[in-house]
Amino acid sequence: MGDAVQKEFFGKTSKDEDIYKFTLSNKNKVSVSILNFGCIVYEINLPDKDGNVVDVNLGYDNVKDYEGNNNYFGALCGRVANRISGAKFTLDGKTFEVSKNDPFGGHWVHGGFVGFSRRVWNYEIKNNSLVLSYTDPDGSEGMPGEVVTHVTYTLDDDNVLTMDYKATTTKPTIIDMGSHFMVNLAGHGKGAIRDHVIKIGSDRYLEMMSTDHLPTGKTISVEEDKVMDFRQPRCVDGDTLEKLTGGRAFCHAFLFDKRGEKKFMARAEHPESKRYIEVYSTNTTVFAYSNHFMDVIVGDKPCKEGVAYPKYAAIEFMPMGYANSINQENFPQSVVRPGEEYHETAWYKFGVTD
Repeated sequence: MGDAVQKEFFGKTSKDEDIYKFTLSNKNKVSVSILNFGCIVYEINLPDKDGNVVDVNLGYDNVKDYEGNNNYFGALCGRVANRISGAKFTLDGKTFEVSKNDPFGGHWVHGGFVGFSRRVWNYEIKNNSLVLSYTDPDGSEGMPGEVVTHVTYTLDDDNVLTMDYKATTTKPTIIDMGSHFMVNLAGHGKGAIRDHVIKIGSDRYLEMMSTDHLPTGKTISVEEDKVMDFRQPRCVDGDTLEKLTGGRAFCHAFLFDKRGEKKFMARAEHPESKRYIEVYSTNTTVFAYSNHFMDVIVGDKPCKEGVAYPKYAAIEFMPMGYANSINQENFPQSVVRPGEEYHETAWYKFGVTD
């Protein structure tokens, strides 16, 4: 197993709450740092083929910037990681209006995924794991039920970062969490990811509306839409990203069967450094996102180490449920009821290609 978790003061919120950085590390010079603000993945330090270690995770340097983190760098999105159309839903005959989130200045109106990313979480170090917990009150942001959530982070000597999510509720509600961290395997400030090689182990993805990026309810086969077929590794050099269906580069939910079982979802590799990340999960989709909207949401704002991130500065693979499933009857649902437990696990394997 990895070394003991290290705790370090990181800063204070605007409400004078103490925020800490917790660093998990192993014998291979791999380390991951997580904040108890929003469960934010702050750093991912990885060696390359020559042993040179760099931080590959995009983000900010301070709590203030994370409080206004409209790109959700590294944050845990929830209660619902996917979008809720119109910021409302009906469950068991009752309609709930939830808080709206829209980083695009009113063009889209969705709900669900701000809450957990802006909260200060309780922390506990258990052996070589970090456990962050939060109790979200009934009615929080319009959501029904008091939801108690625990997220356990572990880094082992096989360079696998495990995120284990558990939650219970006092009323029927919807829960679907996911970690919104994004990486550039050359280093977080090394420009666009056009030199990365991508593999996604799915033969289907959700068709999205062009106006508000919500699912139409239809699934598309990559056999029919060859440009979206990443079952074999493909480099995203040249104008590959611009040619992906939808005109937003990677901004797609790829679909998987066998919910509850661990399965390979996606991989990214940087051929020059030979660093790679592989993603496995028990969930039903992986949302692939290559930051098409970086220039809209973040612009030229200095980020970590003063870097201004360009468009396509990173790739994200976020395991989660079907987007807007509560408003699509034909989708697998993310409804959790009293007496049930929401439990999903994601595994991120880091390494260097031989």
